[in-house]
Amino acid sequence: MSKREVFHNGDASRRLPMYPPGLRKNYGANGVWDGELDQNKFFNQFAVAALDLYNSSPLSTVKDGLERLKSIGRLRSMLDAAEASVMADSFEIFVRDATSKGTQEALIDQPDDQDAHLSAHYYGVDLTDDATIRSSFVAEASVALRDTASRVYAKLFTAEGLRNICTNTLDALSNGDITTRTAREIVKQSQDLDPADIKQMEHVLLPLARTATDSAVSQRARRMRERLHPKPIEERHKKAREARAITWWKEDNGMAVLQAYLPAEDVISIVNTVNWFAAHEEVDEDDQRSERQRRADLLRDVILDGWPESPGTVLKSRVAVTIPAVEMLANPKRGLAELEGYGPIPIEVALKIAKDAPSFLKVLTDPWTGAAIDVAKEKYRPSKALRDLLRWRDIQCRFPGCNKLAEESETDHIDGWAKGGHTSRANTQLLCKRHQLFKHALGWEVIYKPDGSVQWRTPNGMVCLEVPGSVSNVENFDFARDQTPTLPIVEMTVRLRHVLGWHDDEPEAQAS
Repeated sequence: MSKREVFHNGDASRRLPMYPPGLRKNYGANGVWDGELDQNKFFNQFAVAALDLYNSSPLSTVKDGLERLKSIGRLRSMLDAAEASVMADSFEIFVRDATSKGTQEALIDQPDDQDAHLSAHYYGVDLTDDATIRSSFVAEASVALRDTASRVYAKLFTAEGLRNICTNTLDALSNGDITTRTAREIVKQSQDLDPADIKQMEHVLLPLARTATDSAVSQRARRMRERLHPKPIEERHKKAREARAITWWKEDNGMAVLQAYLPAEDVISIVNTVNWFAAHEEVDEDDQRSERQRRADLLRDVILDGWPESPGTVLKSRVAVTIPAVEMLANPKRGLAELEGYGPIPIEVALKIAKDAPSFLKVLTDPWTGAAIDVAKEKYRPSKALRDLLRWRDIQCRFPGCNKLAEESETDHIDGWAKGGHTSRANTQLLCKRHQLFKHALGWEVIYKPDGSVQWRTPNGMVCLEVPGSVSNVENFDFARDQTPTLPIVEMTVRLRHVLGWHDDEPEAQAS
């Protein structure tokens, strides 16, 4: 690393649509009244919530403990919101002081200290540079927080985004309605978007974030950013490919980590192929290795010794994609396909994968939410067709926070078969074996809702809502009601009518 790079780290905050530091709104600067409101927002309600916990009676039941853990989680969110507010405002004041007094006076105690001037010249550092000022603030904040500089850089990025752009997210965090991880993810996925699109993202995701797991919000935030991004994903994908690389770092106990940054379709193919060989290799009875260890050993052997003698598997047939025909027809450059196990990829990449695939599965998706609602049945028995539907609708295990994919999950009856439950799309879901145990033996309850989501209830009364993994747009979900509101009005153009198979002699209409 060069001397200059020591002080000039990449500033990701510049990818957020806000004024440079020093020109932003300084909360509380409009007078005492404004400052008092801000103080109450971030600290007074935190104090009240903490006092309620302090005055609570000793635990008597598990449910009391879970409710108290929930309150502690809300307090942690409130405290993180306060930290973000203080950090963003402190940095804003720091930048103003640095630019108004002259950087030498702001960054060193003695402005006439010749040694400081010589040192700055030696390191090739411009003391008026934004990155230098940011580095100086981060260094001080790291001491105050007793944290590493890299972590404080990340905290400052999130703090700036919450305070100046994602203000609704900051409000939700300060109220304890969402987690800090969700707040960070919304700020992260706001990069490169227009302010109006960021507000739309908040409007859609925050109701979901009040009940869903962090991983569910993260997946939908990423998909939403892909749809709203001003540059087509195809263009960004080509540029990102230029950064492909192999990196590694040391770990303890004589171990190390190898990391490959490659196009998603290549990574999924590599993983699926390793899994296939691991599942089909002959294992000696005396082999005590776990499945994870065998996969790691297989990849090591492949790289160092070459592939084992075997007909293998067709890589591209192991990669499944969903291509939304209506969206691709409406705007091919903006169309997004779904790579199973990863998420949004460019249509061009999906078509390239599909071209060499030996077979296709027709999947009918809801054009508004993206949820899989049916699959072709002409070549499959009903049970196989239902399994295919669940694979594309649920994507992964429907237990809160579980990310096991369809291949690692099984079809589960929401209302048990022995109790009269039918084998239908409204009474089945994907669950991994571990979480089937939770549902059938440990007292977890699940209810299917009309909008396709499922509501989980823990044995001690905690409630969590899970939306199907295939739902790329949660904008039409009302998380406070039992059913989805009316779908938006969409104009049926000639091209769209043709794709849907409507006869030309039918009158022009609108669909909802």
